[in-house]
Amino acid sequence: MMEITYRPYFDPEFESLIERIYPPRVCIDNDTCQDCTLVKVDSANKHGILLEMVQVLTDLDLVISKSYICSDGGWFMDVFHVTDQLGNKITDESLILYIQQAMCASRRGSKEVQRCLDREVRPRHVSTEH
Repeated sequence: MMEITYRPYFDPEFESLIERIYPPRVCIDNDTCQDCTLVKVDSANKHGILLEMVQVLTDLDLVISKSYICSDGGWFMDVFHVTDQLGNKITDESLILYIQQAMCASRRGSKEVQRCLDREVRPRHVSTEH
């Protein structure tokens, strides 16, 4: 005789429900600081989110001179002080738009190669040991 067992159904889409209801907000601020651009990210917290945000910026060869991270466990806010390799603020509108889109795409788990300023931007190999 076969034993029948019942288990509750877990919808795989449930894990990303909060992110779909409250997508990340990315603000690029060139007015607050004289010597750098502030990249502000508000989002639902998720394991590895800080690494994803830093990866987006470093893949673009941007320099993060300082960052502030606040979290209440379920939500977080990161503020990155960013310049280009020459120490200048980020003023290129296409680069600003790309940063905003890439930060949101990284939260949705997008693995596709994206183009920015006529060059491919691919994630660098990231060690999961740290």
